[in-house]
Amino acid sequence: MVFLQEGGPRSGASSDYVSSSLRATTRLAQPYTTPPVIFCNLQRLQYSKEERPFVLPNILCGHEVILPMSQMRWLLEQPDHILNQHEVNKQALCADRTMLDHNIIGEAHLRDFIRRSLTRDLDTHAGAIVEEIEDGLEAFWGSDTENWREVTLYDGMLGIIGQLVNRVFVGLPLCRDPEFLHTTMSFAHLVVLTAGFINLLPSWLKPIFGPVVTAYDKFQYRKIARVIEPIVRKRALSLGPGVALQKQDFSQPNDYIQWALREAYTHSDVRDRSPEMITKRLAVLGFAAIHSSAISITNVLFDIAASGSSLSIQHELRLEAKRTAEKASNSAWNKASLAGMVMTDSILRESMRLWGIISHGVTKSVIAKEGVTLPSGEHLPYGTKCGITSYGPHHDQTVYDNPYTFDPFRFCRDKLSGATDSSSKSANATPTAFVTTTDYYMGFSHGRNACPGRFFASQQLKLLLAHVMLKYEIEPIPSRPENQWLNNAIGPPVKEKIRIRRRKDDVSYVTVGR
Repeated sequence: MVFLQEGGPRSGASSDYVSSSLRATTRLAQPYTTPPVIFCNLQRLQYSKEERPFVLPNILCGHEVILPMSQMRWLLEQPDHILNQHEVNKQALCADRTMLDHNIIGEAHLRDFIRRSLTRDLDTHAGAIVEEIEDGLEAFWGSDTENWREVTLYDGMLGIIGQLVNRVFVGLPLCRDPEFLHTTMSFAHLVVLTAGFINLLPSWLKPIFGPVVTAYDKFQYRKIARVIEPIVRKRALSLGPGVALQKQDFSQPNDYIQWALREAYTHSDVRDRSPEMITKRLAVLGFAAIHSSAISITNVLFDIAASGSSLSIQHELRLEAKRTAEKASNSAWNKASLAGMVMTDSILRESMRLWGIISHGVTKSVIAKEGVTLPSGEHLPYGTKCGITSYGPHHDQTVYDNPYTFDPFRFCRDKLSGATDSSSKSANATPTAFVTTTDYYMGFSHGRNACPGRFFASQQLKLLLAHVMLKYEIEPIPSRPENQWLNNAIGPPVKEKIRIRRRKDDVSYVTVGR
């Protein structure tokens, strides 16, 4: 599905050369048969290692110019009016047709809102999240301490993540309403496939078939709106212009709806106060928060189950979670306590290194009308996409020892005794937080446009993994089911099952700090 341009753009090439290169690689297209691991190694070794940009054809989202790692700093430093990452996301998701309002994706207002109202107050939600995790695990995995139970891993994790995300976004009792949960998890569930289909259509067919293929998502959104919009209208009656954003009213619900209303009344843009816009943003936020986290935790648990040291890994994670809960007493599971769970943090980071949801770390679109010239001399015209892949750097053997091997505690292992060099391999042995992005770890992208919701994602994933370890045993499996590739996206094996059993001694410490 993706192919290398044999020559790569020449130094100092004109925009006409880049355009002709794109056309040439399209004509060379053959069925995709190279395994992703081998292909991405070719990317790194043949081109990036030689400091040569190359053209990567992409029939779904348009061709891209892949830059060498030496141009990462330049790429990250370009202002948004020259190179824009959000424009790429909008096109990849066909946001104008799949995301209800194309301005929602990447809008500065929403990013700032996430940082102010969600990330800042993570500790206030920890207890509620733990309640939903315990309720969800009981519902999906049961409480049988005698017999092993076979479960479809992804389905259970999707259900639990959907429940805890909605606890934060809409609160009780909606977060446990089966119909509402099904609706929020169904919205945009197939957005990658839907967007891919629309992107394949010629422009004149998109207005005809676009509404057809997005009809299901629009139907799900209308069901969400019928529930949420009346709640917004009722709560808005207690608010008015001039509400102080800094003064939180603890008598009011602490959820997304209330945050959005309070935020909307701090400025004069009445559009942000409308029940329709608040509901649209809620639906899109739910899509982003639920599916990405469900994919991540599914990958982690398959990695643990398939490891040759599965039982030992479970034991170590269980002890760490137990120590954290017991030591923290009434403040268990706050940010400081979770930051101390370095083994849990490492295993999440390692799994995402291996199985990032998309294979591109930073991709931007040239939106300057005059185009832009790369540090190596190539000129990219307006509309060209350029960036750096994440799959190659994540599996670079000069950075990571045994890069295709799942090493759960890679990021929390102490340096070898007496080691003094600062090579990249030694640097990667030091504790590095799950949410910290680097040139060689782009699970949440990188730079100023890194995912603003990654701190919330980290919190829910750590809490969920800790409670899975505390409450359940996972039976080891002989081999890991393979993830599936679609274009540049990597998905977990959603139909595969594992066997689990409730632990007999979980009750004594899982509720500490609630």
